[in-house]
Amino acid sequence: MARKSKTKSPPKRAFLEIRDVSKKFGDFTALTDITLDIVEGELICFLGPSGCGKTTLLRAIAGLDYQTTGRIYQKGRDISDAPPADRDFGIVFQSYALFPNMTVAKNIAYGLVNRRMARKAVADRVQELLELVGLPGSDDKFPAALSGGQQQRVALARALATSPGMLLLDEPLSALDAKVREQLRHELKDLQRSLGITTVMVTHDQEEALSMADRIVVMSDGRIAQVGTPMEIYRNPVNAYVADFIGSMNFLRGRMGAGGQVKVGRLKIALPEGAAKQFAKGDDVVVCIRPEDVAVRNLERFKAKKFTMTINDVEFLGSFCRVTLDVDGDKDAELVADFSINLMRDFNLVRGGKLDVALPGRRLQVFRDEGQGGEES
Repeated sequence: MARKSKTKSPPKRAFLEIRDVSKKFGDFTALTDITLDIVEGELICFLGPSGCGKTTLLRAIAGLDYQTTGRIYQKGRDISDAPPADRDFGIVFQSYALFPNMTVAKNIAYGLVNRRMARKAVADRVQELLELVGLPGSDDKFPAALSGGQQQRVALARALATSPGMLLLDEPLSALDAKVREQLRHELKDLQRSLGITTVMVTHDQEEALSMADRIVVMSDGRIAQVGTPMEIYRNPVNAYVADFIGSMNFLRGRMGAGGQVKVGRLKIALPEGAAKQFAKGDDVVVCIRPEDVAVRNLERFKAKKFTMTINDVEFLGSFCRVTLDVDGDKDAELVADFSINLMRDFNLVRGGKLDVALPGRRLQVFRDEGQGGEES
C-alpha cells in the first residue's frame, strides 16, 4: 500500500513589505536602504540603542513620518503615500496617550464611535476588550485612578478596538517598573499569539526583545545589522556590534598567530578550523564568548586547551554568580564567567582562588577587530 506523502503547509505570506526605505531630516540620514519583509501573524522587534532609527522606521510604517525614498506595501497594497487612517493598524505609545477627561470605556470606544458604530455594538466591544486585557469592571474609572500597568492595558484595548490588521508598539513597557514590565510582556505576548495579529514592537531592551519576539531586527546607525530569531541573534551574531548589544559577552582582543591560534595577552586560544581560515597570520581579531559558555567541568571532553586562571571577583546575582578571572593579573586576558550556585559550592570558588577553565571552540565567535565592542555589556 502506497504511503501518502505529507503535504507541507504553505509558507506564511508577507503582511508588510518594506523596500529600500530611507529617511532624511535635513542633512541627517535617519534610515538608509531598509528592506524587510514582516510575516503575517508574527511579533517582530526593532531593537537598538537610542538614535539607531528604530522609531523612525516604525513611524514610516504608520505614516506618521513619510519616508524620503522607498516603498511600503501592506498585503500587496502600496501604502507608501497613504495617510495613517488608511493603513489598518492600531498603535500603543510609551506614554499611553489616554484622554484624561474620558472614562476607560470612552477611551476604548473612541475609534469605534468615530466609525459611527451602533451604541450597543460599541458597548459590547468595550466589555469584550476589558475582559481581554484583564480589566473587567473598570468602565467608569478615569485614567488617573489607574496604575501605569492598567493604563497601558487600556491603551492596548483601544488600539485593538477596531480589529486592525497590524499592531504597532512604540516602547510600550519602558515607562513601567521592572516587575510590572515583566508581567505585562508575558501577557502581551500571550495576547498577540491568541489573536494572531501581526505586531511590530520598538524597544531598546534586549531582554524584552529576546523574550517576546519571533524575530528581532537589530539596528545600527539607520541600517539593519542583523535579522533573525532570538536564538539566532544570540548564538550567531554577525559582527561584534550585535554580539556586544545582545546579552553579556567577553571580548578578547588579540592577533592571529600560527596554527590558527590567537594570542591574547598571556593566553593562546585555538580557533575552530572554519573560523581560523577567515583570517591571515598577523590579523587583529576579537574573540567573543558568552559568560555562561566558559567551561570548568569535565574539561577533558573539550579539544580546547585549558587555562589556569585566578578568581579576581565574585558577584552574587541570586540564581548564579558572575566571576571575574584573569591570568596572573593580565587584564588583556580577563574573562567574566557565569556559574550556577551549585557549581560555586562544588568547586568552592572564592576570590583569590585558582580555577582551570576551557573555551569550547563551538561557542567562540571571531571577528576582525574594528574597534567595536570591548566591554562586557
